[in-house]
Amino acid sequence: MTKRLDRLHLILTFLAVAQQGNLTSAAKALGTTQPTVSRRLRDLEAMLGARLAARSTHRFHLTPEGVELQRKAIAWADAWSEWEQEMQATGSMPTGLLTLVGPHGYGNTLLMDAIAEYRQRFPQVQVNLKLTDGQVDLIREGADVWICAGGCRDQTLHVRRLGWMHRILIASEDYRGAPVRTPEDLESQPLVGLVPHVYGQLELRSVRTGEKRSVRMNASVATDGLLASYRAVQLGMGIGSAAPWLCGPDIAAGKLRRILPGWELEPVPIEAVTLAGRFRPARIDAFLEILAAQLAKTTGFRRTPA
Repeated sequence: MTKRLDRLHLILTFLAVAQQGNLTSAAKALGTTQPTVSRRLRDLEAMLGARLAARSTHRFHLTPEGVELQRKAIAWADAWSEWEQEMQATGSMPTGLLTLVGPHGYGNTLLMDAIAEYRQRFPQVQVNLKLTDGQVDLIREGADVWICAGGCRDQTLHVRRLGWMHRILIASEDYRGAPVRTPEDLESQPLVGLVPHVYGQLELRSVRTGEKRSVRMNASVATDGLLASYRAVQLGMGIGSAAPWLCGPDIAAGKLRRILPGWELEPVPIEAVTLAGRFRPARIDAFLEILAAQLAKTTGFRRTPA
């Protein structure tokens, strides 16, 4: 049985034959041979169970069934051409619906700021933002792009590394734990865990020398939500972590204080994850360029880990 993909070739061959009026001219227009065109025409007739053309050495004309098929095939070809032009236009100009997925903390701030600028520049694009702090299945979510904090491990997806977000240790001004002068002093302190990024084993790096230390802390409270973790720190439930863009205003206002100012946690990669493929709609690339520019102005964000 003729494969479905081959049916397109058969229809296109038939259209060429009908338009050219003979097999030889049709073969030349298609860049193939006359026997190939003749075979394709026979295959199409066998598939449809109808004779489409009466042909002899000197004469060729379509049967009534061939005339009807030509009419329908021309309409199909015109619709295909129109659809192709629309798709090409979509590929160069942002249009349609942009569906984003990102973590709650980033969605409420950085992502929404980028969306506001995006909508000003491309008001013809609708934006749907879904927030989750867990792993994301792009196909199941019907999403165009996932802004992932912490790194995507699925090698079947296309990952664009936007940069790294630096993180520091913080505590509430009301927190009354033992003094912390060295990384090892953290081991006796309660941790506000942010699963899976800040939980159990903490990897620290000296801001001045780049020296690395590994410290184990027990989590008194743990959550997979960035904003919930931050709130627990504000309530004095232990030492936690945050990016400077999030905790900076509270530190400046005296509501939080930095723990171990000479040290910070290993930076977290920020990535834009899309389905793998050669072509990506313009609406995605346009948003990622705006987001990258927004992140570049964000305190604590770096295009490189250092």
